[in-house]
Amino acid sequence: MARFALPIAIAVMLVAGCARTPSPQDVALSYSRALYANDGDAIWSLVSSADRRAKDGATFRRQQQIVEGFAWELLAQLGGYVSATPVATSVRGDRARVTLRLRLPDANAAAISDLAHGWDEKTLNELPAAARARIRTGLERLHTTGSMPIVEGEESFDLIREHSGWRMYLDWARGVRIELTAVHDPALPLRVAVAPASPTVARGERLRVTLSVTNLGEREIETRVSHRIEPDSDSGHLALLQCPLLLPVRLRPGDTREFVSEYLLLADAPEALETLRVTYRFPGPSSRGQSRRSWSRSYQPPP
Repeated sequence: MARFALPIAIAVMLVAGCARTPSPQDVALSYSRALYANDGDAIWSLVSSADRRAKDGATFRRQQQIVEGFAWELLAQLGGYVSATPVATSVRGDRARVTLRLRLPDANAAAISDLAHGWDEKTLNELPAAARARIRTGLERLHTTGSMPIVEGEESFDLIREHSGWRMYLDWARGVRIELTAVHDPALPLRVAVAPASPTVARGERLRVTLSVTNLGEREIETRVSHRIEPDSDSGHLALLQCPLLLPVRLRPGDTREFVSEYLLLADAPEALETLRVTYRFPGPSSRGQSRRSWSRSYQPPP
């Protein structure tokens, strides 16, 4: 399956001249499938012009989790099995709100995960063509026989009608700003970079953060990394989905390593919430109990 298969399929659905104009429900379902498949290009093609003005494509793609090769192809195949039943639709002029009851393949269920080798990307991407074909066939069999493990739930979507048709209105301009900062013990000769620096994230949107750490010293460094979300009263609205920093970090002289964390800004985050601060800390061997003021700030997002 080619990397561009899902975006092209969506584009054909949206512009086919002889077919009916895709309804808000159609577009919301296509968006749900693209989200499931983690297809940044397809998601971007369905986003409104107003949202694109609030966040450029490069920034959007940096925030997405990167899944490549055969692992992505399997996600795209599963994404095609996502189905929906309309629950409610309200259209007022050029605005629409759609509620769908979604049925999504449970990728973590044993019936799927075992076929996908536990979703180990390295293993999947090294499989020969015959093994890949068996996995695709196995997933298709689960789907056609009604044996596919499914998770269900309702989700509401806002859309706006543009010249080219209905598009998802995610209201990125009124999202929550996430300020990312890394600090380290002055005794540690580290250079730390955080990307993106200060993204704006819509409610219900995922955020992918890359922490690049370089040992500038002449000796091996071992440290642990902690992170804190502030203010504490609002920290529960930003869920940590993936974090490889819980284990000790060991760097040889001159080494650079990248660590990717993934967050989800919950859809029910209050409208009054404008900013959250995430701080990554690299403590030294004797830094316990130090005041925060004595730490070296490796990166400060712009005001």
